[in-house]
Amino acid sequence: MTLINLPSPQQGKDSITTSVPPLRSTRERGHLPTQISVYLPNAARAGVYLDALGAAVKEAAKQGCAWCLELSRILKECPCNDEVAVSVGFEQDFEPYQWTPLQRELYIRVRSENRPKSYNTYRLYTAATDPAAVYIAARERITNLSTPESFRLAQECIGKCLGSHANCQKPDLSTLLPDRVLDCSDPNNPKLVLTNGTQRGPYLTLSYVWGDDEQLTTTTSNIDQHVSHGIPSTMLPPTIRDAVFVTHSLKQQFLWVDALCILQDSEEDKVRQLSGMGRIYRESYLTINAAMAASTKEGFLRQPRKQRIPIARLPFCDPNDPTGVTTGVVCMAKAYAYRGPADPIEYRGWTLQEKLLPPRSLIYDSETLKYYCHTEIVSIGQALCEPSMLLRLPQAAGSPVPTQRSGKLSAEKKMEVRHAWQSVITSYTPRQLSDERDKLPALAGVVEQFAHVTGDVYLAGLWKENLLFDLLWEVFGPKPNDQRPRRYRAPSWSWASVDGAVWPKRWYEQNAAMMGENLRKAEVIDCWVKLAADEAPFGEVIDALLSIKAVMKKGVVLDDWTVVVSWIDNLGNLKEEMMWASFDDRKSIPGAVAIVPIIWNAGKRFFRGLVLEKLSTGRFKRVGVFWSCSHEWMHGFATEVIEII
Repeated sequence: MTLINLPSPQQGKDSITTSVPPLRSTRERGHLPTQISVYLPNAARAGVYLDALGAAVKEAAKQGCAWCLELSRILKECPCNDEVAVSVGFEQDFEPYQWTPLQRELYIRVRSENRPKSYNTYRLYTAATDPAAVYIAARERITNLSTPESFRLAQECIGKCLGSHANCQKPDLSTLLPDRVLDCSDPNNPKLVLTNGTQRGPYLTLSYVWGDDEQLTTTTSNIDQHVSHGIPSTMLPPTIRDAVFVTHSLKQQFLWVDALCILQDSEEDKVRQLSGMGRIYRESYLTINAAMAASTKEGFLRQPRKQRIPIARLPFCDPNDPTGVTTGVVCMAKAYAYRGPADPIEYRGWTLQEKLLPPRSLIYDSETLKYYCHTEIVSIGQALCEPSMLLRLPQAAGSPVPTQRSGKLSAEKKMEVRHAWQSVITSYTPRQLSDERDKLPALAGVVEQFAHVTGDVYLAGLWKENLLFDLLWEVFGPKPNDQRPRRYRAPSWSWASVDGAVWPKRWYEQNAAMMGENLRKAEVIDCWVKLAADEAPFGEVIDALLSIKAVMKKGVVLDDWTVVVSWIDNLGNLKEEMMWASFDDRKSIPGAVAIVPIIWNAGKRFFRGLVLEKLSTGRFKRVGVFWSCSHEWMHGFATEVIEII
């Protein structure tokens, strides 16, 4: 049985000794090397080589040695008859995403003559009561999340954030409460409180999935009952009941839940409250994120969660134990960057801004309870938490009250904000909405943040300063037969006019930046949008028009990916050019289209533009985008004003 002998605290971070055999040898086809030499770095000395027979590793693996099983798996991936070298050691986790505190890693690096260096990296964790816990900081998951201990650990994360996170905004304990909140002082009978826009104090918010189930809501007919008598917890759906219990357990009084704090039968109240949702989540003390619940009837506190299954469990020998007796276990987990579990909340449209806007959140996902703020994402109880790739707003746009505007942003910060917006679109557009009219309103709170920090004008999903580049979005991934909604919700030139995932082409801007004086663009003459409600400047639109001045050429659709344009050159010859195209809606691809270049390189083969369909009114609508490597077809054609709805 292989032992892992960890360094004592006095030895330094990078030292490790082990009986694991490293490698330098030739092996027969299908077998492990006959001789293995492993280099084990040690902070106390230059290093040591240990030699062992490959057969010994193979035999130990057969007998169940977890370490040798993993080493055997790695070695089998090496080319046969190569001399192979393996190094093993400890190092600090290099984390480019910066959202998860650095943890110690165990690495296995494999090198061979005909194979570039490869890395097999593992994160280590152990139980809090294990002797190895003195040396290994990461713990097993906390899976019971309804206990007083789980709430204590959550409070510990909140306290650390409030006390030491320089990039996290401290809560304003005198902020104005939303118009209505639930008083959770008695979790068995929470009451609806009307604040009249004058009451102040901290409050929590809930982010959750409604689901298809009917649930209790506040309406004009029962609001008086909810205010005067409260709502018995037995009447609340489990998800909201759990949120009330969490609020009370965290020693907080007020909770905002849209189902109970918005009059669900009043369109006027919905418009007013939904237009302020950005502020509600942004100024909350904390958001409870019920990530794993697919509907309100499921709840999130008492759902079963599985303990992590390690790749290997290594016997641990305490370096301070002179007898050398194995007294503990260290668990290995494969190291990888992480976007979080694919929980139901990650598929809903409204919940993206409910995750990006709050200053801090408790995420009840299908693995454990995680604390999420503008500095880090960690599992409670120091449980192992993979480096996070979760989307976040940049610091400039992430503060509760953005103070920087475009004139104060450096070029680097402006680019960071721009890339963040494009990432928001990529993350938001695949998500689903119960009401197709909510495509723009469900992102309005995030848009408000970007508008504050950039000072730019928002145009139904696009930005005036980068309008030409924003026009070149493309639908990607599996395309359903009907991409466009049944009723108008955005102009055809906006990504909000289609269902499904949209890809803003960031590399077009990067390419254009290198064109210099060869960059050519269409000219924007005018662009306007008409809002459904003036109090919701970033919400639903009911009309819009874009006017551009550009070259336009008629084309014929050859298939789902090709458009052909033809023209007569100066010598009277018929010319044709085939262009690649990506259509927004496969169900309604017209036969005859118009090709309009938006950006191109006068000196090289780079053309990107819109595919339009002419309407009976003489105006046009977007049906896709095209790209071409030839500019011959543009010569000799005059520009004209094109109106796109």
